Amino acid sequence: MSYSEDICFLGNWNLNDEQGTLNIEKTGETYKCTWKINKEDVQKEYLGIGMLVDNQLLISRFSNKVHGGGVGLYRPIGDLRSNSALWASTQNFNTLGSGIALREDTSQNLEGNYKVRYFIKGNESPTYDLRIVKNEKNNVYSLNWSVNDKIILHGIGMMNKGQMPLAYGGTNFDYELFILSIDNKNRLSSKCALLSNSCITEEVYRKC
Repeated sequence: MSYSEDICFLGNWNLNDEQGTLNIEKTGETYKCTWKINKEDVQKEYLGIGMLVDNQLLISRFSNKVHGGGVGLYRPIGDLRSNSALWASTQNFNTLGSGIALREDTSQNLEGNYKVRYFIKGNESPTYDLRIVKNEKNNVYSLNWSVNDKIILHGIGMMNKGQMPLAYGGTNFDYELFILSIDNKNRLSSKCALLSNSCITEEVYRKC
């Protein structure tokens, strides 16, 4: 990542012919995103946390009424029984965390059951049971994290460059995954997937 690639995402953007706006700020190792969307003469505000990976900004978006959320990335390593994890959460807004997900299956897809642990600032999480299931209709993946057979987090992911970006958070709330790419210095394009309907959509943003 170069400084110029980083700076290209920052600032204010208009969504799809001024249907709304997006502001992107860098905060430490992560990115704070704020949407103001015009719907039926009502302006709704959404928040997001993002991280920059391979010149793309991966973002988890959620309502401003939600307590918080997180964005992550799983990358297959070794003999395909392992995935490394990179993640960011609103609970540790300025810092990226890491992790490891392990399973017995060696198939090339990422579906299956894993044991996962996460690490940040010298701290370790408990071991979670992670289940990843593919929606065959549209190549979107649902994720559930459990402890002692109780689901405590859920999320949505999609494959991108052989890796799985994902958005996640509490089971009572909805989350949306955004993959933002730079078309040029004045235009961004995005792929989006919403947890509640598992549909992939596309959006265009132009510099204000």
